[in-house]
Amino acid sequence: MWKKTVNTIKISFLIIISCVFISTPALAGEKMINTSDIPIITPQYTYINSASSLLTISDGTATIKGSVQKTPSGKNISLTCTLQKKSGSTWTNIKSWSDSSSTDPSVYISEKYTVSKGEYRVKTNYSVSGTNGTESGTVYSKTVEYN
Repeated sequence: MWKKTVNTIKISFLIIISCVFISTPALAGEKMINTSDIPIITPQYTYINSASSLLTISDGTATIKGSVQKTPSGKNISLTCTLQKKSGSTWTNIKSWSDSSSTDPSVYISEKYTVSKGEYRVKTNYSVSGTNGTESGTVYSKTVEYN
């Protein structure tokens, strides 16, 4: 009986001590988690292996690139790249290019378009269908300012 009481007191003491030490950084105003140590989590698809969107502008010519690659279980690929220009606080669609395939492992768009001064980006919509449905997403290029 005495051993049970002593063990219960020891366990209670350890729980209290661990609670104090765990909560001490929070009480002291310190960060409990270093966010730079947290890995970036990205969605894992069944049918989509990768997708990308890229924009470069040189001498008034924008180069628009987009791609999507399917996994071996993917069937039909669809890709649309849209050049957008910023107007105030909104993005306006300028021109779109599309491609699709049911036989190739990837679809790639590379186009050129003459632009005037302004801020631009490429919006790339992609989808890949498979046996159990369709996966889709959107990826944006970095914003490029052309003066």
